[in-house]
Amino acid sequence: MCSSDLTVRHPAAFASSLKRLNWPFDFNHLLSQAELMRDWLEPFRPQMLAMIDQPEDIIGQASLLWCMVYYVVQQYQQKIPGLITVRHEDLSMDPIGGFMQLYDHLGLHFTQDAREMILTASSSENPKELSKKKVHTVRLDSRANIDNWKHRLQKDEIERVREFTIDIARLYYPEESWE
Repeated sequence: MCSSDLTVRHPAAFASSLKRLNWPFDFNHLLSQAELMRDWLEPFRPQMLAMIDQPEDIIGQASLLWCMVYYVVQQYQQKIPGLITVRHEDLSMDPIGGFMQLYDHLGLHFTQDAREMILTASSSENPKELSKKKVHTVRLDSRANIDNWKHRLQKDEIERVREFTIDIARLYYPEESWE
């Protein structure tokens, strides 16, 4: 039995979060790590170098980061039998059911305290959008959050993220998830 799990988030949702918070990424941080580049990210070197010249392109940066992260996740899935990959959106739609399955798969006891914590963190009574002043708050209406990217991103930005990430995104998300 595997004792690890990974969560995947829709690429447009990820991009919209970085855009909303105006969080650019400096790819020099990754490029300067020789072993990381050699072992995992070398296929992305040209794209990272191109992004260095576009520090204001948060949508492009987010798309590239998403591809890099889930490229590595895909590599791990091939190397580690039984590794669980769960979509963020599935957990958001059914937090209790989703976490109960994860607990079971990981051999953990799903306690009443865990249930209450999950319910508190994901309740429909929580805000639908987090305050930019409290970006690390964990209480959010999880179901409402699923589609926040659809109003944060413009249609051309959504299409750009989709085109950039499609090869890896299709491993986790069907085409209709972009609608």
